Amino acid sequence: MTPEHEILEKAIEALQRETNVAVYKKFFVHAKVDNRPNAELWIQLPEGENKKFLVDIKRTLTEVTASRLTRDYADNLQNHIFVTNYVHRKMAKTLKDLGIQFIDTAGNIFINSPPALIFIHGYPRKDFNYGLTYEEGMFGPAGLKVIFVLLCKRDLWNANYREIKTAAGVALGTVANIMKELTQKGYLIERTNKQKKLIRRKELLDKWTDAYVEKLRPKNILGRYKFTRPDFWQQADLTRLDALWGGETAAYMMTRYLKPEITIIYADRPFKDLILDLKLRRDNDGDVEIRERFWNFDTVEENQKIVPPILIYADLIATGDARNIETAQLIYDDYLKKHVGEN
Repeated sequence: MTPEHEILEKAIEALQRETNVAVYKKFFVHAKVDNRPNAELWIQLPEGENKKFLVDIKRTLTEVTASRLTRDYADNLQNHIFVTNYVHRKMAKTLKDLGIQFIDTAGNIFINSPPALIFIHGYPRKDFNYGLTYEEGMFGPAGLKVIFVLLCKRDLWNANYREIKTAAGVALGTVANIMKELTQKGYLIERTNKQKKLIRRKELLDKWTDAYVEKLRPKNILGRYKFTRPDFWQQADLTRLDALWGGETAAYMMTRYLKPEITIIYADRPFKDLILDLKLRRDNDGDVEIRERFWNFDTVEENQKIVPPILIYADLIATGDARNIETAQLIYDDYLKKHVGEN
């Protein structure tokens, strides 16, 4: 039995245990590609009506996955149910707010298919090994920096390794290893004119975002602060301080869609002058995050006031907040889709 089969079987057991409904399934034998479902599921309601869902099995459901699902299944999200190992309480609320139906192996459930409405959350994770593996290499912290600069700067695809090293701030040997791995895995190809090209960029962006949220983002925070002036970010000029707006603040500058609640500033060490100039005070629960800039190339967006859109997109998704995930989708549609969709 494959790990996917095991997850589905355990999740069905939990669904039946918590709701006392009859469940029937049909597992497809085709290889899983793109958005093709893994199975069909019929849930028999007390009134006798059978509700049919297309089943997509995800070993994990994260903020990144949620954003991806709202993007890729926008036209028929209500017909799908996503089956996974575990959904924690905060993630369950985010999925509910986004209209993403799910069941997990612990008994956490969201189904909204009238007349059925089921929302159960808060059960702890079950101790069960589903054969999960985590890639390092190009999806380790150093590799993520290399992929980031390649996704942001097309002129680096054919640059020498020293230029890539400078832009990504990693060792020269790391660049050589990551470029080799990108080639071996079919992301970096050499065309007939000897020019290299990064392809499957949408897939690479998705994997980069997932790994960034888990492995690199937690390490680049330098501190949290409280601002002493309301809406200080509307008057502050970061360009003279060699810093850039990120997260919700940068997203507002791009979309005017929502007013930021958490302000992210990317800066280099040391950043004492930045703190003094903006009159920030240290506060572990503050609404200003100072994060370390992990790349070394100029940005052109909004007169160099904000970080690259790929990073804004990833930081919004990392919050797990439904409104931020919706904003991330706007940024993807308006700024990233064409960039990563051209192969």
